[in-house]
Amino acid sequence: MKWGKTISFQFFKQLVAIFLVGLLFFPGCQRDEAQRIFDKGLTLWEDEKYDEAIQNFVALTKAFPEHHLVDDSLFWIANIYEHYLNNPEQTIRFYRYLTGKFEKSEFQFRSMVGLGRVRALQGDEGKRKAIRIFRKLQKHPEMIQNEKKWVENQFRLIDLYLELKQYEQTRIELKQVILKEPDVKSESKAYYLIGRSYLLEGKTELAKITFLEADRKFGFKRVSLDSAINLADIYERSGELRLAIAVYDTILNRLERKEVFYQLANDRKKKLNSRLKKTKTG
Repeated sequence: MKWGKTISFQFFKQLVAIFLVGLLFFPGCQRDEAQRIFDKGLTLWEDEKYDEAIQNFVALTKAFPEHHLVDDSLFWIANIYEHYLNNPEQTIRFYRYLTGKFEKSEFQFRSMVGLGRVRALQGDEGKRKAIRIFRKLQKHPEMIQNEKKWVENQFRLIDLYLELKQYEQTRIELKQVILKEPDVKSESKAYYLIGRSYLLEGKTELAKITFLEADRKFGFKRVSLDSAINLADIYERSGELRLAIAVYDTILNRLERKEVFYQLANDRKKKLNSRLKKTKTG
């Protein structure tokens, strides 16, 4: 009887030991299986089997909802829907889910940008939703720490305000770019777009002043070429041919002869000189 009890006790101990080992081993199995599913999804994506890749990523999120690869999977799902399957509804669904549930994810910032990018393509109402997203991103830690990303975000906002014909707000955002004093190219672009917004609004004199200020500020160099072209066009349309020709002279000085636009600008200058000559003799 005692021998039987001893065997039973030893058997029980073995079962407990196996159970404990199983408990220790099971999370490792989960991690390995989740990683296997994730890697399979990436392989399918590389093979351009996008629907199957999504199925793998979705399977991972359902089978292992607490796994650290869940937010990675959600980002990949949204990314595939956006860039490869052109499905804005599903793109928005998964970007929203990721940004809402995984606020501390490394993909949270990029998902918000992606969400705004897709919203911006959905008519005026979508553009207004995108603006709210990009304005929220202005205060995001990743924006505050990275000037380049902040500037990129500003121009996303600016493009949307221009498309919605909200010209005053466009200029407010552009002036923030100028005050930030980023790279010369971005600063020059901001001046040009301020002038462009005035032109679109029908405020030609203010546009002229802005384009002229931009060209002077940047030393009549290539970086302010867009402002110079618009300035020459304003002078030509208002009949100020001498001023238009003078601006074209500065444009030609900042271009190489082999460039296509050099030839176009030179032809334009010749036509203006011809018009001016006819005006004198007429």
